[in-house]
Amino acid sequence: MRARLLTGTIELLQKKPGYLPTTYQLARHVHVSIGTVYRYFTDIESVMDELRTATIHDITTRLATGIGRAMDQAPADAIVTIVETLTSAFEEHEAVVRTAFAAGGSELGGQWKDIERPLLPLARIMPTRIRPDLDDDVLDDLVFLTMGATASLCMRVALFRPAGSDRTMLVATTARMLLAAFEGADSG
Repeated sequence: MRARLLTGTIELLQKKPGYLPTTYQLARHVHVSIGTVYRYFTDIESVMDELRTATIHDITTRLATGIGRAMDQAPADAIVTIVETLTSAFEEHEAVVRTAFAAGGSELGGQWKDIERPLLPLARIMPTRIRPDLDDDVLDDLVFLTMGATASLCMRVALFRPAGSDRTMLVATTARMLLAAFEGADSG
């Protein structure tokens, strides 16, 4: 039943992007009593918390896998792999991510740090490969900026690209921008 309520919430979020349904609307949508909803969740925010947690876990896992695939690729191809992976993850979780933005949050309701934290060691790999001349402090600053830029750019491509725009071209352009940041970094 818990999974059914979570799935029902996602369906409601997809029907009205950015709008947070009520527990009553959820109960009606999945054809259960309001008491059934409250048996599993205290309120709609607790449903959303669980959905955000699952979203963060999935995005983190997919991004770590994408970084792993990218490690043996040429730098330009590696960055495209990472951008494509993150963009696809945001697209798959569009309903939850859009609702986080609509609620006045940013970066998954301020939880982007939960995605970034376990990936920091992996995030250093590409810049270190591309720019082995950078010292640790410069590398840390570069990783800090490019992780934020990557998240923002991938989210724009996934959720906010204009109708009719070329997704493949946007992913490639994002990758070139990030690669330029790595290649153009001052060695301090």
